[in-house]
Amino acid sequence: MRLFSLFLILTLCGLGQAQADASFSIFLTTKTQDGVPSNEPNSEFGCSDRIYAVIKANGLAKKQHLLEAIWRDPHGKDREHTRYPFVVRHDQERIWVWLKLHRPSEAALVQFMNPSAGMDEFVGEWRIKVLVDGQLIDQKNFNVIC
Repeated sequence: MRLFSLFLILTLCGLGQAQADASFSIFLTTKTQDGVPSNEPNSEFGCSDRIYAVIKANGLAKKQHLLEAIWRDPHGKDREHTRYPFVVRHDQERIWVWLKLHRPSEAALVQFMNPSAGMDEFVGEWRIKVLVDGQLIDQKNFNVIC
């Protein structure tokens, strides 16, 4: 049984000429507008939140690349690992992945009495590692609270 749903969406934003060296910035958020993650970073999330990791790349070579996102739980276990090939067409790209925690089906029966039932193993400090073309570009820590 999968405990997580992880989806990757690529959105392209074109600006200017390509730069010689790529730079990246990453932040986490739950806020969206019309299905697009906002620019409001956060570091604490509830068990029922959809947690977006937004990656902004500047000056990445205009070709196909491989994005990897590894979500590590508070116990040091890699819970989700996605590999997503994407093509850069512009100097600036905005890519995001999301993580949605899912309680075990057995815990759903008592969820109305205890909203955090079955989610205990997810509570604590998480880490997301983001790689492009096999190179670690950044990692972020965040907390899940119920």
